[in-house]
Amino acid sequence: MTDLKAIDQGGTQPSGEQNNHNYRNEEPDHPPNPSQLESGQVSTTPQPRSQNYLSNKSIPFQILFITITCATQLIAQGQFGMLIIPLNDLGPWLGTDDAGQMSWMAASYGLTLGIMVVLSGRLGDLFGPKLIWSIGCIFGIASNIGSGFCKTPVPFDICRAISGMGAALSLPNALAILGRTYPPGKMRNLVFAILGALAPSGFLIGGAVAAIFTVLADVRWIWWFTAIFIFVFLISGLLVLPSDYHPSSTSASAKVKLSDKIRSFDYIGTALLILSMGLFNFVWNQSALVGWEEPYIYVLLIISVLGFGLFYFYEKRVGSRALIPMEVLGRQSLLVYLTLWLGWMSFGTYLLYTKLFITNIRGHHNALVITAQMAPLMPGGIAAALLVPMLIHRFAGHKIFLIAMIAFFIGDLFAALTPVTQTYWGLTFWSLLIVVFGPDLSFSTGQLIVSNSVDHEFQGIAAGIVSMITNYSLSIGLGLAGTIERYVKGPENESPEDLLGGYRAAFWLATGLAGLAVIVVALFVRMPKQSHGHEKEGEA
Repeated sequence: MTDLKAIDQGGTQPSGEQNNHNYRNEEPDHPPNPSQLESGQVSTTPQPRSQNYLSNKSIPFQILFITITCATQLIAQGQFGMLIIPLNDLGPWLGTDDAGQMSWMAASYGLTLGIMVVLSGRLGDLFGPKLIWSIGCIFGIASNIGSGFCKTPVPFDICRAISGMGAALSLPNALAILGRTYPPGKMRNLVFAILGALAPSGFLIGGAVAAIFTVLADVRWIWWFTAIFIFVFLISGLLVLPSDYHPSSTSASAKVKLSDKIRSFDYIGTALLILSMGLFNFVWNQSALVGWEEPYIYVLLIISVLGFGLFYFYEKRVGSRALIPMEVLGRQSLLVYLTLWLGWMSFGTYLLYTKLFITNIRGHHNALVITAQMAPLMPGGIAAALLVPMLIHRFAGHKIFLIAMIAFFIGDLFAALTPVTQTYWGLTFWSLLIVVFGPDLSFSTGQLIVSNSVDHEFQGIAAGIVSMITNYSLSIGLGLAGTIERYVKGPENESPEDLLGGYRAAFWLATGLAGLAVIVVALFVRMPKQSHGHEKEGEA
């Protein structure tokens, strides 16, 4: 999923970087003053002139560089597919067939991936993207090794949550490395198109790998193979990726002490955001498991909402040093965030319940067969990723954004209306082929719209918020749909008729969320006119 604004203006991909693009690829003529460091307006990591990094490298080396950085996207999305497609095999392996507990297996990964994205980009900006990328890989290796040894759902959920943290640490910083290395041009566009195509492809490839081990070997080897795969890319990345530090650098930023970096970080805002997002997500996914009859569900929901309120007022007080400055929360940006939230919640619901429909209603329990039936996600996603660079130069961003929401809506609607006995080549095939245009088109154009709605110095953090919302809302959607399913079919009813009723309700929920997103975009979201690279929202 390609950040076109970054491509066009020479910025990095959505890493959650904050207020520091002007210092990313060049050494300043004058050292930053203390007030700039304190406010977080400059990068405190000594940066090499990375755009010359590949100039003297061989073609095989350049291919390896692209493979390593883009594979980070494959690994991040692939681990989600590894959870969704063999889900019915993971449950018995961990001793459960409860739909709520199985929903948590996928939701725990998306929860931490979504929460950590903005924080990860900021850490990469402070301490260097290669370092944080490497730490993320180590998290991924350890958590996948641990996942293979789990015997019950709760330890497995914890391991998947840690794996989500690893993906969140690695992905934005791999994108930042790409953004620093390739100047604007055809090669940069090509690399980011490859990166975008790997999002839907990664989900399906991860699911296929999981299916192969599930059917032909042992479920545990899904995770051990993933750990080995990440380890290989970690070692390769340490050898191939450019260093965060340049030994000959004499720039003022290279002399900034670690204490200055630490002091500039928004600890309180980060803690409030993680606490609030974590509790809010836990409430919706846990309610699918235990129901809303439990008092602690209400208590935690209230605490999470209060936490969001405290976070907002604290960030407003902190100013430009904040993790999420108020400048990225203008009207147009908030509308885009809301729309992405709705669309991607519907998409997460669609993925899970399409898989459950194929398995539990149509009776296809072989993971390889399930992977084959979900295969249209790959060509559709690749086509969407390759179309975005062409469409964006011919149509206003909000029009492409509207098409994305319509794709979500049509895919969800087809799934909700699919007869059980209809051939796969009817609505199921077409829903899979169409719905995948939603995530790729919405991610890229959503970032473009919010980037044009804020000043240049805030575009990195705005892009990071888009990444955070898209990943986090996938997890929230699973919990919300699971709650709806529980109350429609009843917690103890597992007959095919009851299951079908619960799945239909989840699909109609997804359709309603996507339909609301279509209305919001059609009536309110507009692409602000550009002036010197950005335009205030009020001038749109």
